[in-house]
Amino acid sequence: MGSILHLLGMVWRGYGWLLLCLLALVVHAEDAPEEAAVVPDETLEVSLKAYEGRWVGHFTIHSTATGYTETFPVEQQYWWKDGQLHGVAVSQRDQGMSSARSKSVAKEGKFFSEVKSGGEVETYWGVLHDGGLVWLSSNLKRTKDYQMKESIIEVDGERVLKTEGFDTYVYGEGIGHLVYRGELKFVE
Repeated sequence: MGSILHLLGMVWRGYGWLLLCLLALVVHAEDAPEEAAVVPDETLEVSLKAYEGRWVGHFTIHSTATGYTETFPVEQQYWWKDGQLHGVAVSQRDQGMSSARSKSVAKEGKFFSEVKSGGEVETYWGVLHDGGLVWLSSNLKRTKDYQMKESIIEVDGERVLKTEGFDTYVYGEGIGHLVYRGELKFVE
């Protein structure tokens, strides 16, 4: 999970003038629970462990304001070690290959994730909601303009990690939204 967040952070840095991405099937800020019910940490750990393995697929980023669209391949690998879900994400974009590392943990009824890319570190917290995991920036000022939801579902007998989200960005004509969706299949 954290690797996806970091991948999106890399997209943000790669487009500097765009203030990052996330999608429109959307997990709108008003959909996020105001008070999340406390879920036992053991249940949360089971949710994190579902990510273990190798996932391969693609992400699509679309700017609703400018019409810009890009689809690119992504591969993620997750493993459980020392009570944490560790992850690595690699993507191949027009400007080259990039990677990110993450560590996620269940604690106090929530998920916490730290994502590293280059010298930068970003942190997120998440909650189980509506059949998936909703991630928010630890910068609570961004909860109304940035969210991401991940769901592991079965499609035609295959496990699929679906990611949907949105972000707000500033461009020459004002404020716009960047939406994204990812679909990665479990391969091993």
